[in-house]
Amino acid sequence: MLNRLFGKNTHSYLLTFGLCVLAIGVPLNKIVMSLAMMFLSLNFLLEGEFKTKWTNLKSNTSFLLLAFFFIIHFIGLIWTDNFDYAWNDIRIKIPLIVIPLILIAKPLADSKHLHYVLIAYVSSTLITSVINFVLYNGWIGNIVYNDIRGLSIFGSHIRYAIIVTMSIAILLSFLKYKKYRLLISVLILWLVFYTIYSQVLSGLITLFALISIYSIYLIWKRWKLAAFITVSVISMSLIAALIWLFKPMHINKEDYTNLDLKTTEGNPYTHDFSKITVETGEPTYIYVCEEELRNEWSKRSSISIDSLDFVGQHLKQTLIRYLSSKNLRKDANGVRQLSKSEIRDIEMGHASTIKSGIIARFYGIKHQLNNANTPNNHSILERIRYWKAGISIIKENWLFGVGTGDVQIAFNKEYKESKSLLDVENWHRAHNMFLTVFITFGIGGLVLFCWMISYFTLFNIRNNHLVGLFFILIAVVSFLPEDTLETQSGVTFFALFYGLYSVSYSTIKKSSLEG
Repeated sequence: MLNRLFGKNTHSYLLTFGLCVLAIGVPLNKIVMSLAMMFLSLNFLLEGEFKTKWTNLKSNTSFLLLAFFFIIHFIGLIWTDNFDYAWNDIRIKIPLIVIPLILIAKPLADSKHLHYVLIAYVSSTLITSVINFVLYNGWIGNIVYNDIRGLSIFGSHIRYAIIVTMSIAILLSFLKYKKYRLLISVLILWLVFYTIYSQVLSGLITLFALISIYSIYLIWKRWKLAAFITVSVISMSLIAALIWLFKPMHINKEDYTNLDLKTTEGNPYTHDFSKITVETGEPTYIYVCEEELRNEWSKRSSISIDSLDFVGQHLKQTLIRYLSSKNLRKDANGVRQLSKSEIRDIEMGHASTIKSGIIARFYGIKHQLNNANTPNNHSILERIRYWKAGISIIKENWLFGVGTGDVQIAFNKEYKESKSLLDVENWHRAHNMFLTVFITFGIGGLVLFCWMISYFTLFNIRNNHLVGLFFILIAVVSFLPEDTLETQSGVTFFALFYGLYSVSYSTIKKSSLEG
């Protein structure tokens, strides 16, 4: 329609513009994403050419598999009870079918246009990451963020971490342009630093997977034997890290039979062996003199030792854990040895001297595994409980699943019947996309979902779409600890890149970029 008024490529330009806005919106917010989707849909309808579009759609296996996966959400209504939940789930997943439909029915006219979309996505990620970092550290504004999750002000910190990793993947594919290699390298280093600084588990896992696969890919092109060696080294390192992380820590009380009974000031110590300090391997609650802690802390801080720290933890417990991580006694002398910055760290809720980056995240996980009495408010322990509940539900509903709307009902029932230690407000779903699909639609739905992912992967291998392969790697890895396709931002992220890389750019006029 508009082609006749403004030229034959009008709708192609509008498609590229709409996709750039959508790409900007994915790291930014839902409003931009929604407006971009409406714009793209309107342009799609006004363009017409439905016969050509239908031919493209029905000949594209990636789209057909995605369409079948979307359709089973409606089939799952047959044996569901909670239709409100079901229709809301379908509403959230509308971008999953609409965006790829638009992109596959009438692909981008030129791979140069793909370049524009990728640059828009990366630019939005870079700008929002800088804004996040500056605001979180208080360089602008006067808001004090009490939790590392405050590092993501534009949406879920978990979704944003995956978005950042995808930007790193795109930049890695741009390194082949020697003219911009230095700039691209600096941008990659910034986003890698940001991911590590944010401590988001999903981001750290996807980043590790991305860097590992990319390194193997580069080595494979030059020396295949070295690539096998690299795979072995990475695998052994990963196994060693997992063993260190999940190996239980124990305290041998016989090693602590001659502990001092009094402080240097003559006050009595208490000794308790119920908790362990993962940074030192020593008992956390030995050499504790609460009277001296209370008196000395009041001289160093205006915040009462009996109050909460800035992240809502009991400050006394944070202080004791921090002193233990420094291998200091929990008495007046121990508090005196703390610097002003360390006092501030304790007030801010840091219970360890290792307070930022990937190592801090690993120590936090290890602390959870070795000291928590309940899974509540411990992300890893909660997920383990969700996965156990999910497997239990699958055993009873493996053939057809529980239906589109009854997943939460099934989880609530399992938590109640098993007398779960989880608080009711923490009765969540699987936090694993493969488990969620299996629970919802049964074995057939899981097979279809895996088939869809596998075909997309093989398609991108055949067409040498490096960014497409990076995307599906990041998506699949994110599926393991998260229900990525259960939120608008996660669905839109997946749909955008699935649609972009479900067509072969080898059949489109080449530009300076090969996606």
